[in-house]
Amino acid sequence: MATETELRQKALSQVKSFLAECDIKDYQGRKIFEIGFKNGLFLDECRKEGLVPTGLEISKEYVEQVKGKLPHLDLLWYDGGTFPVPDASYDFVVSFQVLEHVNSTWHIIDESIRILKPGGIMYHVSPNYCSFYEGHYSLIWLPFLNKTLGRYYLKMLRRYTPYYESLNIIKPGDAERVLRRSGSDITVLSLGRREFINNFNAEQIEKVNQKLLKKALRLLLGLTFLKNCFLWFISRVNLYYPIIIIARKN
Repeated sequence: MATETELRQKALSQVKSFLAECDIKDYQGRKIFEIGFKNGLFLDECRKEGLVPTGLEISKEYVEQVKGKLPHLDLLWYDGGTFPVPDASYDFVVSFQVLEHVNSTWHIIDESIRILKPGGIMYHVSPNYCSFYEGHYSLIWLPFLNKTLGRYYLKMLRRYTPYYESLNIIKPGDAERVLRRSGSDITVLSLGRREFINNFNAEQIEKVNQKLLKKALRLLLGLTFLKNCFLWFISRVNLYYPIIIIARKN
């Protein structure tokens, strides 16, 4: 289990990644809304960086825990419907590993757009089930598996648990279809390809929680020509990890 210090470092890294990958430089005093705040540390690190954070969480237990631990944070309980905030009220909307757990990805994206101010940015990070990695089970995944084949795959490996049934098997094509529904309301800036290539380094590889895959990636990192071919191919056929939806409200 991660220590408080490690969790704080992870939260700060998420803040820095969000700001860098969205190319946000003028963020002091701007409002940010996190969907699924869990331990609240991302919100607290945002506050320390000068942002004005609000968090939304569907688990009442998490809301009460974080209120007790970090009473200065603005926390909201979510009933699964409309976000309890006004239209066009936030500069940024973010989530980390949340879209694969929600009842409707479309609804979360639509609500994100609704509460964003014009020119605001949404930033959603989720697993790519078109890749070779599954982080919830820490195993090598077979690209292109659908929900049914994924279930058989886990059972074959004797790793299946009922938890799998709660997961949305999100792939880049799914993200594109959801975003396309918003039409001219948003401009899609990235789905994570560029970020995968830019972040392919030793620090990111160490975060992979699968020994065989981590060893292979470490080896590849030292072979420049093969690494470049690998990155080109992976990004070309949407095998990159994770999906990072970055879009601006028009």
